[in-house]
Amino acid sequence: MVVTVQAPHAEVVRPSTLSASECAQWQEMQAQSPSLQRAFLSPTFAQACERANGRSYVAVLHDAGVIRGFFPFQFRSMWHQRLRLAERIGGGLSDAAGLIATADLRVSAALLLRLAGLSSLSITHLMAGQEQFGLDAEWSEVGHITDVRDGPDAYFAALLRRDRILVRDTERRMRKAEGGYGVLRFTRIDPIPPDMIAALIERKRQQYHRTQAIDAFARGVNIRLIAALNETPASDCRLVMSRLEAGGRVLAQHLGPQYHRVLSHWLPVYDTEARSVSPGRLLLWHMIQHATDDGIDLIDFGEGDAQYKREFATSTTRYGRASWYRGGARSVVAYVYEGLEWRLRARGRRPGAHAATRG
Repeated sequence: MVVTVQAPHAEVVRPSTLSASECAQWQEMQAQSPSLQRAFLSPTFAQACERANGRSYVAVLHDAGVIRGFFPFQFRSMWHQRLRLAERIGGGLSDAAGLIATADLRVSAALLLRLAGLSSLSITHLMAGQEQFGLDAEWSEVGHITDVRDGPDAYFAALLRRDRILVRDTERRMRKAEGGYGVLRFTRIDPIPPDMIAALIERKRQQYHRTQAIDAFARGVNIRLIAALNETPASDCRLVMSRLEAGGRVLAQHLGPQYHRVLSHWLPVYDTEARSVSPGRLLLWHMIQHATDDGIDLIDFGEGDAQYKREFATSTTRYGRASWYRGGARSVVAYVYEGLEWRLRARGRRPGAHAATRG
């Protein structure tokens, strides 16, 4: 039976005020849909966002006295909050967005904004399957996923059949790395010492500067979010770090959140002086090789197309983008404000700069 909400009610609350029962309902809704099984869509992530920025909320959707869904969102600034101009929770650090709901719920974008008390919402990384709830994207970007549920041996056997050149080249680069730096050592770190996170963020910022990308960590709120996630690990959202070392030197490392058996490929960095051995590729190879031991069935590379994603992926998905407006005077003001803000940001970018990337 499909439930089209006609006389709905929603409570907009802080994530931290959700009861244990409400969090359990949220998690159960995630468990029922593979497309919702991402750390960024968990109540744990929403609560960490609240601790980091203080402007994170959840619209709890009710129908006939029963909770039907949860819609997390946040405001970028005080002015955005006054205009009720929202963004996906986690902002630029979130690789998944959408409504977490029972499979039988249908609600339009305009109705969802009214329930949440919003004038507008600019959303990216909208997960596949949201159209089943009635939330349609205006356009979408490709995403890549690596499925290792059959085990690393089966994965690499299939990879060899599909791309023998890639496999042999990677094996050659591993030999070259060991010859130049020493025996390769892969480690997974969980929990993560704060100084290791700080060092990775500093390397990531250097990468942003080197590639003329927008610095995702220029805003302190994003650094605080990572710290908050690291302080409260949970099965639905915990930060894990993978490192590839040789001779006491860190060749590559990756920081990402894991939802049960789904790892989001999030913040990879590598030693640029070792680029001739493709350390990022070697690290990903080892992450897949140890996936079963580390409790990983899927690796989600998020929105965007890149050669390394195509090489290691087993399937693709789509991530939607949309700008939803509720209508009315305040929505018009929010639309104008958002357009002005976009132009000011675009004018402030350096020549050759592009949208922030964490890959």
